[in-house]
Amino acid sequence: MLVSRIRTGIFAGGIVALMVGLLILHFPTEVAKSFLSLFPHQISTPFEVETLISVTRENVTTLSPQDSDEPVWKPLVIRVFGMALIGLPIWYFLQRREREEELQRLDEGWAARLHARSEELMAVNNALVSEVSKRIDTEHSLEANRRDLRLLASQLLRLQEEERRRISRDLHDDINQRLALLSIDIEMLEQQLSNAPVGTVRTVRAIQNRLVELSEDVRRLAYQFHPSVLDDLGLSIALRRLVDDFQTRTGIDARFIGKDIPQHLAQGLVTCLYRVAQEGLANISRHAKAKSVRVELQRSGKGLQLMVSDDGVGFDVNRDGGRRGSLGLLSMKERVSLVAGSFDIQSTPGEGTRICAWAPFKQERA
Repeated sequence: MLVSRIRTGIFAGGIVALMVGLLILHFPTEVAKSFLSLFPHQISTPFEVETLISVTRENVTTLSPQDSDEPVWKPLVIRVFGMALIGLPIWYFLQRREREEELQRLDEGWAARLHARSEELMAVNNALVSEVSKRIDTEHSLEANRRDLRLLASQLLRLQEEERRRISRDLHDDINQRLALLSIDIEMLEQQLSNAPVGTVRTVRAIQNRLVELSEDVRRLAYQFHPSVLDDLGLSIALRRLVDDFQTRTGIDARFIGKDIPQHLAQGLVTCLYRVAQEGLANISRHAKAKSVRVELQRSGKGLQLMVSDDGVGFDVNRDGGRRGSLGLLSMKERVSLVAGSFDIQSTPGEGTRICAWAPFKQERA
């Protein structure tokens, strides 16, 4: 920057010296005399004045002859105008060159800033790309975990149903049969003790009654684990039986309504809707304080729709949905999701609750 200014100064000095030389060479004699007369103390001898005038006259005669009749000021104006014509372009050139150098410096500064900003943006962009890649990998990992969890839940529910079916079969075919045989043996013993004291006969009869009650409880327990009627007679009859048992056990008025139900359905769909109804009735008996319950099963589009509604106390789904029967609600939602269905629960405090589950027919058997 300093070197550039020094060069500009030297160049300007040379131009000024050239202009002064041209002015001297083209200065008229009369103007020189008038000019020198203003400084008598500077040139003291006539010889010096005459010499200067003669030299000036020779130069003027050689380079720029003048008419003696011309006014003194006219050549001066002409020379000044000529100097202006020469000096203005030079001054413009110098100013332009200085501005170009300044613009060049500004361009270099902006280029450096732009380069630094570009590097900064590139670093930020690389960081964002890395972050997005990590998030995408995390989402893929989460999605894979969700699939694994769904598969695990499906397997757990399937194993649970198989275990329930096995326990139900063992209770019904083994334990309940043993209880029935034991009841028959006690009845035969009671007949053999016809001449026994009355107290003994009453005791034996009480034992027999308790055995009958125990056998009925075992049968009901086996039915809750897995009703054989669900496999033998279908979903509609199994739900009707479930509603009747609910009414008998709780004393709540319960009705079942079935419309346009196919006879042959896939086991997964049948088990899903039956468990949803079973869990819904269990929640009603524990929490709803209802006076009437209605269970509806009907064809809806390309699937079956199950609705379990009551007129109980209800609850706030947004606030209390995670607490009231949360495990049962999660179980119902998961079961319906595993058969690619939809689940919805509607409830308002003081106005009852309605559970709606829909499962597609894509699992329907021929």
